[in-house]
Amino acid sequence: MAVDCTALAENLLESELFGHVKGSFTGAMQTKMGLLMVADGGTLFLDEVSNISLSTQAKLLRVLQERQVTPIGGTQPVSFNIHLVAASNRNLKTMVTEGKFREDLFFRLNIIPLELPPLRERKGDIPILIRHFINKFVQEIGKDLRGIAPDAMQFLEGYSFPGNVRELMNIINSAVIIEPTNELRKKSLPNYFLESTPSFEGGLMDAPLKSLEDMEKDHIARIMGHTKGNRTKAAQILGISRVNLIAKIKKYAIE
Repeated sequence: MAVDCTALAENLLESELFGHVKGSFTGAMQTKMGLLMVADGGTLFLDEVSNISLSTQAKLLRVLQERQVTPIGGTQPVSFNIHLVAASNRNLKTMVTEGKFREDLFFRLNIIPLELPPLRERKGDIPILIRHFINKFVQEIGKDLRGIAPDAMQFLEGYSFPGNVRELMNIINSAVIIEPTNELRKKSLPNYFLESTPSFEGGLMDAPLKSLEDMEKDHIARIMGHTKGNRTKAAQILGISRVNLIAKIKKYAIE
């Protein structure tokens, strides 16, 4: 079972995790089993765990330590046994230092840490992922598309991918749908991507050097212009959540 911790308000997230009994709060029209109970005997994945509020973190810590959960409005605790996987695109150690994430919960979760660098720091993965996504979408759509042109691959390998793997997946999905031939060409890549990627015919080497943060800021600003300020569409193109996009807009003071 999986839950996106950015997609739900605090009270809804607690209801999703712990469950609730009928009538425990406004809108609780029926009893609902929480994911901690649903996932019993299996695995629960908390995506973007850094977005959980401090009060909910305290409740989650207690539940994990006792391996028992009491639904909202209920009186009887229910035991559960799960594997728990948590992910965050933010540095939880830094958040602990800043007082934004509970230290005890961090150590409770940080038993087997796995750090995955951003896609821009593992360029060797890009061709492998491109071929994987081409095969995936070709099968889903039912097209006779057998590969990718060298110039399209070169453009993709030279991109910084601020939206990481989700953005790459969305780019390939769009291109596979549009491509009329049996080879994925550069001209079928999304316009926003072609406009934001320097040309290799002299433009790349002549372009001024920028930090990764400046490149990310420029790219987000370009996408926001492309969507005419529509944050939901911009987040979809970038392959990140709307909450993360808003945070980056505030961080870079993008108007």
